[in-house]
Amino acid sequence: MPALSPRAASMAVSRWRRTLGVAGGVAGALALGAAAPGQAVAAPTADNVGDGGVPAFYGWRGSLPAEAGVVLAEEPLPADYSVPSAARAVRILYTARDGIADTGVLPVSAAIFLPRGNPPPGGWPVVAWAHGTTGIADVCAPSARPRGDRDSQYLSRWLDAGFAVVASDYQGLGTPGIHPYSNYRASSYSVLDSARAIIGDPRYGAANKVVLVGQSQGAGVVVAAAGYAPAYAPDLAIRGVVATGAPNLSKEAIESGLASSATDVMVTGAYAMIGFELSRLHADLDSDVIFTPEGREIEALVATTCLPGVMQAAAERNLDPARTFRPGMLKRLWDTDVDLRSFPSLTLSAPLFFGIGAADTAALPMTTLTLINDLCSRGNTVEARIYKDKDHSGVVNAAAADAIGFARAAIDGGPVAATCRAS
Repeated sequence: MPALSPRAASMAVSRWRRTLGVAGGVAGALALGAAAPGQAVAAPTADNVGDGGVPAFYGWRGSLPAEAGVVLAEEPLPADYSVPSAARAVRILYTARDGIADTGVLPVSAAIFLPRGNPPPGGWPVVAWAHGTTGIADVCAPSARPRGDRDSQYLSRWLDAGFAVVASDYQGLGTPGIHPYSNYRASSYSVLDSARAIIGDPRYGAANKVVLVGQSQGAGVVVAAAGYAPAYAPDLAIRGVVATGAPNLSKEAIESGLASSATDVMVTGAYAMIGFELSRLHADLDSDVIFTPEGREIEALVATTCLPGVMQAAAERNLDPARTFRPGMLKRLWDTDVDLRSFPSLTLSAPLFFGIGAADTAALPMTTLTLINDLCSRGNTVEARIYKDKDHSGVVNAAAADAIGFARAAIDGGPVAATCRAS
């Protein structure tokens, strides 16, 4: 494989910075956890599970209630961490069920953005926002840094439409402990419990009318969360699911994606994080078993560097998956805990909206359409729209007006512009 030119490497990483809605390379990623003035910060280290580099707020030291979905602490977000349409912006620590052990609760961080004006009778409907891939390290937690322009614009449009937004960072991202990046159960619990936290606290004026909204990694999370909700969170009134850039994590789709040279940099970065995560959760998956010596250089960055920086380092070293991982390891990583990164159910009670970018090279349109066809065949109500010339990042705001219209109809009990309807 020929080495990537500096221009090609730069273009590849720039494209993914736009995809993630963040800025900066390795140095920028390391700086993303900078605290607001006067806030203590723990230094990140390369030999842990990605902890450190965030304000002391994230390190809860008090006792924990037994129940999930309880706000533990709140503080104002720095002004440049908010979004333009928020009348109030805070970050919180709240309790969520531990999705690794599937027992007990732990602190998880989130941002809350509230609309202007007074809540309507009964409260604001709630958008539980599930973000796309940022990284494993605490400094990659969205509430611990300024929002990217894309997500700021998108979340503002939901606020302008009269929704309160709660944006979980997910288990272990910002807060102590490993971030189980590939574990849908953990991220689903974090998102569902964030909705419980905002609805259960009178400070936020939120109604029990919830729309699960996610992009990329978060799009998969909200589909999974809708499957976990009936058993895990039957108290939540989930009225709809909105997914843009949705991955299809079927075996066939994964094998197709791994075979595509167009996704080499993305696969290297994402699987470096999965290898980092699983090597710390499974004694039989030592890093030297997973990674080549060159790959270990990339793995060493995961504890302190966000995804754009990891991808930049892989591109500069010309590390495709074959040079990063030992033979057979991508399949072994995929097969390890595969049930936790799979959808628990594709028979869902809430209607779903999918926004698909016709030019998306990360969540390939045909694989997303395969997921939609599977959902339709199981009797779900699905509205799917394809946006011409939009890539993985561009589809987010291109789909915003349609997604908000879908959510309003779903909340009001009106008809949605369904591609297929529940039987």
